[in-house]
Amino acid sequence: MKIALCDDEAKIMHEVSTYINQYGETKADLGFEVFCYDSAKALEFALEETAFDIFVLDVYIGDEMGTELAGKIRKRGIESPIIFLTTSVEHAPQSFETGTLRYLIKPLNPAKFYEAMDAALAQAEKLGERMIKLKTENGIERVNAGHVLYSEAHGHYQHITLSDGEEIKVRLTVTELFNILSCHGGFLRVGGSYIINLRHVKNLTRMEVCLYNNVKIQVPRGKYNEIKNAFWDFQYHEQED
Repeated sequence: MKIALCDDEAKIMHEVSTYINQYGETKADLGFEVFCYDSAKALEFALEETAFDIFVLDVYIGDEMGTELAGKIRKRGIESPIIFLTTSVEHAPQSFETGTLRYLIKPLNPAKFYEAMDAALAQAEKLGERMIKLKTENGIERVNAGHVLYSEAHGHYQHITLSDGEEIKVRLTVTELFNILSCHGGFLRVGGSYIINLRHVKNLTRMEVCLYNNVKIQVPRGKYNEIKNAFWDFQYHEQED
């Protein structure tokens, strides 16, 4: 389990890291790795390369707001549970708009923190049910469908790009891969070569779909309304869930 901890106070980071490691000792079947960041920008940069299972964020990270950081995390299509730490309940309403799992007041109560970790672990494991198995050149790989950004067809192979930048090549047709991914919802075929994950769409114009890794995929002629409607339908149903 990869856990991102973001707080601008070194003392708090050390304390929370200790709690997480102690919690991990009670979960013999799981390994826990804590990644510490002292600014929102540092964590945002790390998102380009690492997929985190749980986020533990301070509400006030220097001059930056943890609630804004959480919003950016969600806009990337990342659904991992978020636990907020703060000295004030002032920003609780904003935090829950981003699907915050827990809102804990400092100084931390260890029992409350472990309870929050139990809830986060349960939610992370539920998200893990989206795991799919793909046969690649390197053997069988387990991939979280939610972490798939898009795929592109090259001959008899589909090249899949994940949210952490990893690329996977599988010998499947576009239709075969789409059937596998679409079981988990939120996937759309764009033209004859692409499958995109609507969770990771940054913006959409009549000319192109822009993903959060800034890859731009051309919108086929006459397909803009179809793609736009699919995107907004997905956004609507995700908010309902």
